Amino acid sequence: MDLIKDNKGTVLTIEAFHPGTFLEEEIVERGLLKKDVARDLEILPHHLSEIFAGKRNISAKLAIKLEKLLGVSAAYWAGLQLSYDLQQARQVEYA
Repeated sequence: MDLIKDNKGTVLTIEAFHPGTFLEEEIVERGLLKKDVARDLEILPHHLSEIFAGKRNISAKLAIKLEKLLGVSAAYWAGLQLSYDLQQARQVEYA
């Protein structure tokens, strides 16, 4: 496990957030309507709401659609999802 330490050597806990949090912020910041975003992503509006709530994940296919729609790389969205998934798995493994 990678550890991040401050200048005194204290291990810092970095919490990864579900990428739906960042996606919702991006959509709101751009002034986009959620129903229009869902339509453009070819998903149901309630599925988009579930992504925002962290109840659905961003798949590789959806990451590519987000890249096309928002101009933010698919690797960014996939990386956020992977970081979140790893954090969740570590919490279970080390609990």
